[in-house]
Amino acid sequence: MQHATDIEERLATLESRFEQLVGPLDPDHIRLEAGPARPRAQPPRASAPRPSARSARPCGPANGAFTSPGARRAPASTVPLASVATPRSLSTRDQSLSDLIGGRLLAWLGGVATLIGIVLLLALAISRGWLGEEARVLAAAAVSCALMGAGSWLHSHRGRTEAARAMVGAATASLYATLVVASLLYDLIPSMLAVGLSLLVGCLATIFAIRWAGQAVGALGLVGGLLSPVLTGAPMNGTTIAVLALACACAITVVTRRRWSWLGLASLLVCAPQWAAWMLRGQPAAAELAVLVTFAALGLIGALGAQTDADGSQLPRGSAALAALSACLVAVLGHIGLREASGQAAAELWLAALAGAHLVVGAGRFPRLRIAAPLRQLLIAIGVILADVAFGLGAPSGMLAIGWAAAAAAFAWLARRTEPHSREEALVGLGIGAHIALTLIRALIDAPVSALGSAQSAVPPLLTVAVLAATCLASARMVGAERETWRMALNGLGLAAIAYLTASALDGPALVCVWCGEALALSRVAAASKDRVAHHGAFGFLALAVAHTLAFEAPPSALLSGVGDELAAAVAVGAIALAAACAARARGDDERLRVGLLGGSAAAFLYLASVTIVTAFQPGTETGPELVLDLTVRQQGQVLLSTLWSVVGVAALIVGLRRRQATVRTIGLGLLMTTVGKVFLYDLSTLTSIYRAISFLALGLLLLAGAYAYQRLRPPPLPDMRKVHPSQR
Repeated sequence: MQHATDIEERLATLESRFEQLVGPLDPDHIRLEAGPARPRAQPPRASAPRPSARSARPCGPANGAFTSPGARRAPASTVPLASVATPRSLSTRDQSLSDLIGGRLLAWLGGVATLIGIVLLLALAISRGWLGEEARVLAAAAVSCALMGAGSWLHSHRGRTEAARAMVGAATASLYATLVVASLLYDLIPSMLAVGLSLLVGCLATIFAIRWAGQAVGALGLVGGLLSPVLTGAPMNGTTIAVLALACACAITVVTRRRWSWLGLASLLVCAPQWAAWMLRGQPAAAELAVLVTFAALGLIGALGAQTDADGSQLPRGSAALAALSACLVAVLGHIGLREASGQAAAELWLAALAGAHLVVGAGRFPRLRIAAPLRQLLIAIGVILADVAFGLGAPSGMLAIGWAAAAAAFAWLARRTEPHSREEALVGLGIGAHIALTLIRALIDAPVSALGSAQSAVPPLLTVAVLAATCLASARMVGAERETWRMALNGLGLAAIAYLTASALDGPALVCVWCGEALALSRVAAASKDRVAHHGAFGFLALAVAHTLAFEAPPSALLSGVGDELAAAVAVGAIALAAACAARARGDDERLRVGLLGGSAAAFLYLASVTIVTAFQPGTETGPELVLDLTVRQQGQVLLSTLWSVVGVAALIVGLRRRQATVRTIGLGLLMTTVGKVFLYDLSTLTSIYRAISFLALGLLLLAGAYAYQRLRPPPLPDMRKVHPSQR
């Protein structure tokens, strides 16, 4: 019993000391995840056995108090440590606006102000003549070194504060500026020594930025060092570009170690105008090429190093922006500089080499270089775009369409080996669409719309359009049957290109005949393969043939004044009628479509007969005696036209009634109503009295015959189901 009392006293002492150190535990801040709290265990009775010395250990807190040794210990997972909110933990997690301003903003402003103050002080000393050249440089170097040393000491011995990092960043930029002034303005130190010292300063800044994770060192030190030639007014020569390249390399090193893509973007934007200005002053081609290769490599290395997760499936935005910006700047500025230095061929060769480098890095597999799959696709896309630009600038006009079409076919072949509904499929589809669009633009330039109808026979324009059509149709077959939308779009564009090619090469009745032949071929393909694109394409070609005929060979005005070339009109309209009839025979599986095509063929033959009658009875044609009861030949043609339509209408009505074909019957009635409208509206107002009477008499007799036939042969009416017995329904 005495031992149990001693244990209770020890537990009470420990509990009081715990409350003095941490504070009283508030039960509201403790969450128990294992269920309701267990009651506090009672001390053991006198009859219980004595606990050994080993078992007399204080147990962990449960339910806000310590339990006795006999009580069962609660699981550790029931009381999460994060749920116990102490004043110290709350002060470290909740950062107020004043902490942000006082801890970061003031440090950054202080570093910038210090750097500007050093520059202004040196400028004032120079303008007043207080210091000589050597003294100015030594004073700036001493102040910069002292500032860097003080920042390093404060960061190591007085806490890792943002102010210490800002001091080191300002000192780094100041040292860069001092070296530029000492070497390029005053010639106090050799150029190679300045480059070496700049490399040393950059290495120090790189080490500080990597070890401290100090963004102030990177922003103020490295970016400020890149701006030092501009801020000090240093001349742009080889030494300046070398210092610039070293500072940029240090910045890219920090980018690859700390994954600071913003630093890489800032470095590219700061460096590009400087080395571009140096190139545009007329440098040797070898020097320009060396600078381009250096900064292109730095940009590509920075893009690869800025990846946060090389195995991820998401595109790293920082790396993507860095790669795209670097490629754009180096390609554009390099093309301009090399074109002025060595000519157009060297500039195009540079673009091709840059495209090849991106393609190799994106498509290659390197043992020690892990690149995220989306970034690989982006690099390949950049390479393809650069290759297209280089090819478009350097290849002759006749080869552009062939090259772009070949690239589109290659992407279509790649699409067949790509998983559907993936990011890779979207990029491959973009590649196909972009290259076909380029081929289409080239085709429209070589064979413009204004040249249609001239029956041009030049080979290059026709070859460009033919290449476009072949590429679209071949790509549609290569993308695979699972991409139905892609196949339909490519086949549709290919058929449109074939129609455009036909219109570019032919004119007149020959164009109509070829379009009708193409429509017939597509109708047979549609009947055999049930392909929707072929089905709609057949009607499209037939519609083009009809539109061309109605616009040029046999316009609707020919029903009043005839046509000038009867042979051309007969060939065009006859080709349409025959194509519709043959297509109806090929599509025998669809009754409605077959009847519609046969009706269209019959309408074409009727239109041809109508145009022939009106043309034959025009004044001046050799049709025998011109006067019949002192009436002109033209009026005879209109009377015969009304009679022809009436006869055909009555015949169609009788055929429809006898064969129980409602479509034919409806066509006959429609043609009769059209004839009635013509006679009452046109013949009555234009024909003379005798021909007017003949027209009405012929129409009336034929209408009576049609009415008699309809009444005798009409289909029996359907019975009224309301009057039929339910058992007979």
